[in-house]
Amino acid sequence: MTERRTVLWDLDGTLIGLRRRTFATLMPAGAAWVFRDLAPPHRFLPMLRRTLRDVRANDTDHTNTELMLRLLAERVGTSRDVVAARLARLSEVEFVRLRACFPPSPAAVATVRRLTASGARQVVATNPLWPRSTVETRIRWGGHDLASFVFATSGETMHRAKPRLDFYREVLDHLGAAAGECVMVGNDPVTDGPAAHLGIPVFLLGARSTGIPPAVARTGLITTGDHSALRRWLGIEEDSCSSS
Repeated sequence: MTERRTVLWDLDGTLIGLRRRTFATLMPAGAAWVFRDLAPPHRFLPMLRRTLRDVRANDTDHTNTELMLRLLAERVGTSRDVVAARLARLSEVEFVRLRACFPPSPAAVATVRRLTASGARQVVATNPLWPRSTVETRIRWGGHDLASFVFATSGETMHRAKPRLDFYREVLDHLGAAAGECVMVGNDPVTDGPAAHLGIPVFLLGARSTGIPPAVARTGLITTGDHSALRRWLGIEEDSCSSS
């Protein structure tokens, strides 16, 4: 499988761990702090939530980052350049303080290394709402070599977001690959599972079959299991016994 296929990896909860509740509290707090002189938190946080919803639904020709900059500038009442500077601070200063929210996954590191050794092409197909710097930071926090991945989705490069099929179409277009040449590895049936609708086989780590949306399950392209099962699915599981 790996000799002819590209492996698309989800990031948070897949390539790296995620302490979701802690992150969901601290990340907005950091954003509110960065914008505190432009809008008080009780006004800014609802604007940020609304803006992220609009970016997820992006149907414009703007990249996700460009749309976020334009919308936040309009809603906060400032210039695009001011918002860009604040988001840069959020990404480069405040975000890096959240490292404890992203524990490394040794099993994921081992699998990525085996795939690299096998010559497989690997891609980080994370939800591209934030800048590339935050994506690369998390990849490194996870113990991965950036050189292992030929492409990583980010707000600057993508125009669509998960769980929309257009996100996966855009990834395929960027890679110049057909759906049948790829596999998707993730942990969320709702955001990663839809890749199956395009004919991309999907492996969901730690997911329960009962939690998979029926329309996704009916594709017949969904597999669930742990990292050992994933390596077998990818065809890179090492033999547990060796002869002497």
